[in-house]
Amino acid sequence: MNLPNSHAGFRTFSFEELTVWRTELPDVKFAVLPPGNTRPNPLIADDRLFVSIFSPSAVCALERDTGRLIWRRELAKFCGASVYLHDRKLFAKSSHTLYSLQPDSGEIRWSFCPYGTDGEWIYSSPTIYQGSVYIGDRKGFLHCLDSNTGETIWSKRTNSDENDDVNSTPVVVNGLVMVPTNAKIVVAYEAITGEDAWEQKVDGPCRLGPLQHNGLLVVVAVESVYLLDPTNGKLRQHFQWKGDSISFAESTGRDVAIALRGARPPKGSSEIAFLNESGVHRTVSLTGYCIHFRYSVEKELLYASHLEGVDLLIPDTGEILCKLTMTVSSGAALVDVRDDRIYMLTGDGSVHALRHPDLGVDGFC
Repeated sequence: MNLPNSHAGFRTFSFEELTVWRTELPDVKFAVLPPGNTRPNPLIADDRLFVSIFSPSAVCALERDTGRLIWRRELAKFCGASVYLHDRKLFAKSSHTLYSLQPDSGEIRWSFCPYGTDGEWIYSSPTIYQGSVYIGDRKGFLHCLDSNTGETIWSKRTNSDENDDVNSTPVVVNGLVMVPTNAKIVVAYEAITGEDAWEQKVDGPCRLGPLQHNGLLVVVAVESVYLLDPTNGKLRQHFQWKGDSISFAESTGRDVAIALRGARPPKGSSEIAFLNESGVHRTVSLTGYCIHFRYSVEKELLYASHLEGVDLLIPDTGEILCKLTMTVSSGAALVDVRDDRIYMLTGDGSVHALRHPDLGVDGFC
């Protein structure tokens, strides 16, 4: 392919140069909600894409090859930052309800609304393990539901603090379900029975993640990152950025990449720190606002989404390979990548299938 516009050692492509297809979804006010985990939006599932639209709340299914809209399901209030698919079960959520949908039709199989539709009660995202769905709520509970029926198997009050929200996404490791909370603790329960397993204190509220990284649990608090042993919660490493805060985190296999919010008001760039159990071993500066990123095992690249588009980075060095730019700065959700396509949702409600830039000589696009 022709290589346009070289700048500062990387290449810049407009979306239009790489477009395979673009679908403008109907009745969208604003599509992209900043993510609380690393799940992509849209999500690739065989020959389909599933998309979560923030406002007005809706989930859509598209043909992956053509972008044709297959179905659209309106949901109550505001939708989450992504959907979750497991074992032919599709899950989406609004600010107060978890929905189980039929992937083929968008039909609602069941819904779980613990406290009614007047408030915003669910900022957590669901996780499935052995036929059970785990999700937190803003009254401090972690719920275990039957994935087929939505019936409650058990619910545990994780804490009794005033700031008791469970907003992060539960993870299950070796039969234990673990979730950080806003009450500055991480809790773990036996996934099947709900029996207490362990508890670990941290130094701030937790909204992101957690992540699994090389056998460790990565917990992100406001100014800190903790590496914990998931079997017992014991601390293996602690990193802190006093006076700053952490906006996002992702595991690249070798490292954990951390995006720092930086100065207030923002100056148009963010520091990205790369760390592992041995310490922080490099930082890079990345231009853009509202940066969040996703690692592709297939491409071995880090895709950083922000208000102006998406940057492709080498995770071992933090070096930018390519910048993909949009005409209007509406923001990009976390991308999904398959074969030679990048699939992304932008804030205006457009779903894009882009040709993946070729990786040429010396690692440049």
